[in-house]
Amino acid sequence: MQIHHPVCIPGGPLHCSRCVPLLFALVTALAVIGPASYAQDCPQCNTDSILPTGEWLLTKHVTEVNVLFVAIHNGKPVDGLSHSDLAIQDNNKAPTAILGFRTERDLPLRVGVVIDTSNSVTSRFRFEQEAASAFLRQQVNRGDDLAFVMGFSDHPTVTQDFANDPGLLSKGVARLTIGGGTALYDAVYRGCQKLLHRPEQDVVARVLVVLTDGQNNAGVISLDDAIAAAQEAGVTIYAISTNYRPETTAERDMADSGNANLHKLSEQTGGRVLLPASPKDVEKAFAKIGEELRSRYAISYKPADFKPDGRYRKIKIEARKTGEKLEIRARKGYYARLASSLSSELPEEALNVASPPR
Repeated sequence: MQIHHPVCIPGGPLHCSRCVPLLFALVTALAVIGPASYAQDCPQCNTDSILPTGEWLLTKHVTEVNVLFVAIHNGKPVDGLSHSDLAIQDNNKAPTAILGFRTERDLPLRVGVVIDTSNSVTSRFRFEQEAASAFLRQQVNRGDDLAFVMGFSDHPTVTQDFANDPGLLSKGVARLTIGGGTALYDAVYRGCQKLLHRPEQDVVARVLVVLTDGQNNAGVISLDDAIAAAQEAGVTIYAISTNYRPETTAERDMADSGNANLHKLSEQTGGRVLLPASPKDVEKAFAKIGEELRSRYAISYKPADFKPDGRYRKIKIEARKTGEKLEIRARKGYYARLASSLSSELPEEALNVASPPR
């Protein structure tokens, strides 16, 4: 619907002195309408009805929640779902409108490959580098896909920023160097910042693939803060555990605690943990993640009774296909805020950026 406003023309039917009150009223009305509430990073909206695939609109001033999820049956991703197969609860209430729905294979990928480079990985690091490079070659294969490479020990270090060239990304993996402690949660937080603050013109699939033993003994960010950052940025975390065949009781205890951390990171953000038996199996774990990335769905909705009060709102998605209930993996919720709490930078002491050799 278009609204035609009278134009002030000197000597015309409306004198400019009469236009000033109208202009003031218009500005006041716009001030009342905005600013819009913020519910995650969701710029695509239509407040009336679902938009067909490929027709999500880039608009503002509308509260919207965007959720990526995968539906599983008998251990395998399920294709062919429609939004009518789903039941969504946001803060225990159904959304007021479904704004968009499509499969993630239609979405550009934004992937951060985050690799543990602490002292504990020395003996198996070559296998892990080769597997990560193979994953990037296989997954970043469309013109609109982008990935970055980050290593972490005492600090997260970006060795290759967003790129579409598998060769550049592989060189970023090769530039990773070993040494230091394990600032896992700082790396996750920083990865979420990078994904959130990169300007986008459309809905994208934001993913972190983290290769680590799950221990954290350095840095300034907590596990809960890392999870909250991922949920706020709409980032799904997939974790590949490097706790290969622990032998002693102490090793098993360390592996159990590390894997428990990885389960929390992934399950709260809609991802999963893979537990390869040896470094040689890491490539298979990456391949499973790649298969799942193109099998997920994206749904966008307007939550009922949304208030930007900073409180945590739970998300629950249920799905049925041919009468059978499916397993759904999606982020568990988000914080309702007027604006993102993720600053664009970590403190200088928490981040190193490696420059490529000239």
